[in-house]
Amino acid sequence: MRFFCPECWSNFGEDVTTCPSCELDIAEFWGKKDYVEKLIFALDHPEPETPIRAAWILGTLRDNRAVGPLINLVNRTPDIYIAAAAVKALAQFATPLVHQFLRRVASNYPAVMVRDLAAAAVSGGQVRG
Repeated sequence: MRFFCPECWSNFGEDVTTCPSCELDIAEFWGKKDYVEKLIFALDHPEPETPIRAAWILGTLRDNRAVGPLINLVNRTPDIYIAAAAVKALAQFATPLVHQFLRRVASNYPAVMVRDLAAAAVSGGQVRG
């Protein structure tokens, strides 16, 4: 099993309390975060299945703190599967900001799959403006 530092994303083979690379007190760091905050941090995880899973859970929880980080994820990730997961999660939030963002994604995101997911979310009534 591999473990990752939430600060520098260095990975190591054992569960440690302090990161051997950046010296972050990992136990203290995670101890100050609630579940949603931990999921938001997981959106930046270097292993691609983790941000996909975190996006799905954040969409299910519908905690508004996740909207900005999910939008940022769509805007910055080169991985279309991660972007698709973030779009699906955003489709669960019925806010004007999300509606506007998904309309923009539907019209000009580089990957057709992601554009189609955004268009379906907006036109299917999943997202209301």
